[in-house]
Parts: sequence; structure tokens; C-alpha cells
Amino acid sequence: MADFQAQAATAQRANLDFFFGLAGSMLEGEEKLVRLNLDTAKTTLSDWYQRVQGGLSKKDSQEVTGLQDALALPSAEKVLTYERQVAEIASSTQTQLAEVVNARYQEVSRQVQSFVENLAQNVPVGSEAAIAFLKQAITLANTAQESMQKATKQAVQVAQSNVEAATKAASEMTEAADQAVGKAAKAAKQ
Repeated sequence: MADFQAQAATAQRANLDFFFGLAGSMLEGEEKLVRLNLDTAKTTLSDWYQRVQGGLSKKDSQEVTGLQDALALPSAEKVLTYERQVAEIASSTQTQLAEVVNARYQEVSRQVQSFVENLAQNVPVGSEAAIAFLKQAITLANTAQESMQKATKQAVQVAQSNVEAATKAASEMTEAADQAVGKAAKAAKQ
């Protein structure tokens, strides 16, 4: 009875550690997002203030019209950077959560396997088929879990490469638009 109580207390502590590990990882990711949002808001406000102040000093109506483009284009680049950073935070948080879940899964799997081995040593004769079935079920569960982990890692890699490709394409478009606005502004002055 005392052995069972000790095992139950150990299991409860392990479960508590697991849930606090998950909560800690989730809060860490949330903290990174909040910090990113605050930094982005500060930077955006400061940039807009500087651009508007510069725009107020313009005297020519064409220069003021060009100000609209000048305000919009750098913002597009910043949005892309922000989206990339959010994707990085999400990916990092997902990886941390997967590590916590995997560690807990490995521990539970080890405990179940140990239980089955102890059970196999103490079962009556003729129970070998049931023990073999339990061992096969554990093996299948481990294989399924490993497959799921690999699929999750592949999905994260695909998502990251898609974000990188989209960011690169959008950056190139923004750069081309910046050049076009610059050429148009020069042509308007002449």
C-alpha cells in the first residue's frame, strides 16, 4: 500500500511539473509576442511622427502627394518583418511545447513499459499472450508518436520556408515600388 501511495505521489508531481512546464512555455511565447507588439507600436509611431513632420515642411503639392507613398511603402516592409517575427515566435513556442510534451511522453512510456515488465514477471502461467499484446501496443504507440513528431517538425519547416519565401518576394516588390516612387518623384520635379 505504501509503495502504491509513493508511486501515486510521484506521478502527481510529474503531472504537475508537466502542466507547469506547458504553462511556462506558453507564457514565455505570449510574453515575446507582447514585447514584439509594444516595440512595433513604439517604432511605428516614431517613424510616422518623423515622416509627418518632414511632410509638413513640404511646400510643393507634388511633394505632399509623394508623402503618401513615402508613408505607405516603408510600412509594408515593416509589416512583413513583423509577420516574420511573429512566425518565428510561434515556431519557437511550438518547438518548446513539443519538447515538453515529448519529454513527458517518454517518461510515461518508460513507466508503462516498466509496469508491463513487472506485470510479466508476476502473472500466472498462460498469460504470455496478453503480455505480448501489451508490449506490442506499447511499441505501436511509440512508433505512432515518433511519426507524429516527424510530421510536426516537417510542417514547421515548411511553414518557416513559406514565410521566408513570402517575405523575400514582398521585400523585392517593396523595393521595386520604392524605386518607382523615387523615379516618379524625380520626374515630377523636372
